[in-house]
Amino acid sequence: MPDSNSSHGVSCSVPGRRAALLALAAWLAVSLPQRLSGQPTPMPLRVVGSADPPYRVFGPGGPSGLYFELMAEAARRLGCLLSFTEVPSARAFKMMESGAADVMLGPLMTAERQRFLSYSQVRLPAEDKVFYTKPDAPALRSLADLDGRLIAVHRGKRYGAAFDGLTQLRLQEVNDYGVALELVARGRVDLAVLPERQGDLLLRERQLKLQKQALRLEGETAYLVLSLRSPWLKRQAELEHAFQTMMADGSWQRIVAAYP
Repeated sequence: MPDSNSSHGVSCSVPGRRAALLALAAWLAVSLPQRLSGQPTPMPLRVVGSADPPYRVFGPGGPSGLYFELMAEAARRLGCLLSFTEVPSARAFKMMESGAADVMLGPLMTAERQRFLSYSQVRLPAEDKVFYTKPDAPALRSLADLDGRLIAVHRGKRYGAAFDGLTQLRLQEVNDYGVALELVARGRVDLAVLPERQGDLLLRERQLKLQKQALRLEGETAYLVLSLRSPWLKRQAELEHAFQTMMADGSWQRIVAAYP
């Protein structure tokens, strides 16, 4: 992914027609009455992150994907505005640290990140990480089998304590998971590690003849996090309550079921 950023307002579609209407309703609920009354439009909730289909998608039609659709529904219930900015993962964390963004969707918890992030009670669907190799590659049965192999990973991302703690691994950092899989296909690296839904989707889209190994990293909890410098930090409990009501009435489950 190019090292550049782009912004998308909440009036853009968030995946498909249904989520677009949800996001638009959230925007109108706050913006239209205030514009008619002459009151200033409130500061939007600034969501930042990298493009990671099917979780976070940035396209011509606007932001979409599992995490963004969940966020759009929560915003509708809060009656708040949303803005989305696409940047590489490492830059997104820097924006959160400086207060240039309010929310990220999907980070794992680490002690380093807790210095500048508030981890909410909103726990997003966990996802196993899997390894992709050429079909003729030796089988991977344990983490010990990774020794000596060059592994493509996404810059700025974490893969769980078991993998991240292996300091002897040979890693090739990239800014895009599609690039990681292409490197495997061309023999530039030995394997790539990706979230399973995302890896399988990219294989289908790019028609790459790669093998998914049996070895997997059990998915750890992904969170909605707020910047400790965000003005929205004082409303964290409201955000959490919006997601709790989604779980209670089945809206959360319906959205997740649309992303098998």
